Amino acid sequence: MEHVHRHIDEHFKDYLSAVGDLVRQPSISATGEGVRECARLLADMMTSAGIRTEILETGGNPVVYGEIPSGRKDGKTVLFYGHYDVQPPEPLELWESRPFEPAVRDGRLYARGIADNKGQLMAHILAVRAFRETGTDIPCGVKFVFEGEEESGSTSLAPFVEQNRERLACDIALAVDGPMLSGDVLNVCLGCRGVLNFEIEIETARFDCHSGRGGDIIPNAGWELLRLLRTMKDEQGNILVEGFMDGVRTPTEKDMEIIAGLPFDRENLKNLYGVPSFGLDKNEYYTKLNLLPTLTINGITCGYQGKGSKTINPAKASVKMDARLVVDQNPLDVAEKIKGHVARHAPGARVTVHGFMYPSKTDGDLPVCRTVVSALEKVYTDKVALSLGLGGSLPSYVWTDILGVPALGIPYANQDSGGHAPNENFRLDLLQKAVHASAQILHDMK
Repeated sequence: MEHVHRHIDEHFKDYLSAVGDLVRQPSISATGEGVRECARLLADMMTSAGIRTEILETGGNPVVYGEIPSGRKDGKTVLFYGHYDVQPPEPLELWESRPFEPAVRDGRLYARGIADNKGQLMAHILAVRAFRETGTDIPCGVKFVFEGEEESGSTSLAPFVEQNRERLACDIALAVDGPMLSGDVLNVCLGCRGVLNFEIEIETARFDCHSGRGGDIIPNAGWELLRLLRTMKDEQGNILVEGFMDGVRTPTEKDMEIIAGLPFDRENLKNLYGVPSFGLDKNEYYTKLNLLPTLTINGITCGYQGKGSKTINPAKASVKMDARLVVDQNPLDVAEKIKGHVARHAPGARVTVHGFMYPSKTDGDLPVCRTVVSALEKVYTDKVALSLGLGGSLPSYVWTDILGVPALGIPYANQDSGGHAPNENFRLDLLQKAVHASAQILHDMK
């Protein structure tokens, strides 16, 4: 492995060029722009690295699948999951450089998708390339599932896994995505929250009317929406939707032991998010982040929002929301409870579900999980910590619930990488370390 690690360092500029080629290709799943072109480019890169690769069709965007069989009869197999699709780059005016033209500034590579998730999935391909270029055997079997719909709900992934159980058989699935914790601590996630994306629309009249003639006479859609939203959460942030919290577990002693081993820097969090204060203590922060569901307003649309004023009484209002869900919560069941709540408090309002993922959970004490953590500790030394879960959502349930294997979430990107935001970036030192980490996992997974 010394030879492999040295080769990675000596050839990192070449590897960085390959990463740049991938992020230069747009692949916006929300619009479809460049998605298939990106799949073909990624497949070509994998093939060039010595990975047996196919582009497999799904009900939506294709999966780029690759594999390297184990040379040992009793060899283990690791499956790397990632996604080649990205979020839309808007608002473009907030980017300091063009989103699909990778730019290096101050030790970081800036581009849409560099951290979420192209730079992270490339770490696996480049690790394989380092083994091949040094003539070093990979002692385990390796499989790669890179989908093109994660940023739009991974709609086709579960059916794909169902239909390819035998092909995807492995000992562990690793979803490498997301940002580290403060202080460059790599938090190995033992699961992730599920998510439900939905929209509520209210219509109170056939058209927007003059506010002098219709104000306080014709029902105002904006006020009606606000009244509804106030029934869904109280002043303390408690979710009031009937039955929403059913099945949410009380934190165990083991949960609190894991939280005790995680870093916590209140001042860093305050500065990171640009908020005047950060009132949560360590236990409260990680309990909310990993063990409790959320109900979040993503955006509200109502009436006139242009320059100046327009005195109207709006006839339509809508809100886009998401709910992050924890283990034992079923997103479809939660959706029905939200629909029931809306029907009771705002009859006539329409609820539309736009997508969902189930939550997942893995036992970190499994030997195969300990092997992965041990490999990571060789690269990140004393900066690896077990985490109860990912605050966000990944479709890891397809591995734990459908394929029946443990799944770990591993975030290689810097905490301030800005995924989904303008000026998304990946620190070059951490990108280089990511290639080392994937290589070490492949070496140790014997």
